[in-house]
Amino acid sequence: MADKSNGLMYGVAAVKFKTSEGEEKTLGWLDENGMQPAGNAPTFMDVMAAQVTDGPVDSIMTNPGSDAFTMNLIKLDAQSMVDVFGGKKEKDDSYTPPVKFVANGVLTISMHSGHSFRIFNARLSRNGFQNGINMQNVLAMGIRVDMLKPTDGKERRYRTYPPGITPDESDATADAAG
Repeated sequence: MADKSNGLMYGVAAVKFKTSEGEEKTLGWLDENGMQPAGNAPTFMDVMAAQVTDGPVDSIMTNPGSDAFTMNLIKLDAQSMVDVFGGKKEKDDSYTPPVKFVANGVLTISMHSGHSFRIFNARLSRNGFQNGINMQNVLAMGIRVDMLKPTDGKERRYRTYPPGITPDESDATADAAG
């Protein structure tokens, strides 16, 4: 099916995360900022030559940069925290965090525009508490989402999907084609 949308991707409708050994879980609510870019631009080293006085003769990439997002999880009930980072939900619904707040898996963002965005090897890490505790904010757990090189040998770090396309079906077709 041809993409008939205007190509504008907006509004976080749902964020789903699946670890390699677990099932896909929908994460709890994010604050109104949704997901914000947090990657780094590539860096280059300029190569200068004594014979050329008006600028570099070449520029060598020293770091390819990175793609990442940050988000603030505001639904901090025990089950939401377990779904993201693990830890333990106690019988009384209290939460005991894990020793390490890091999880790797597939992250899928569904948008109000109908688009989807999938990161095939996402590393979620704790980015500290956010927003504060007062009458004008809601306490949040900051989460950084890094887009890492896939471990399955494929080149794609992420894939975008137009409205009406189911990521799982599209991935099976695209990945089979090479």
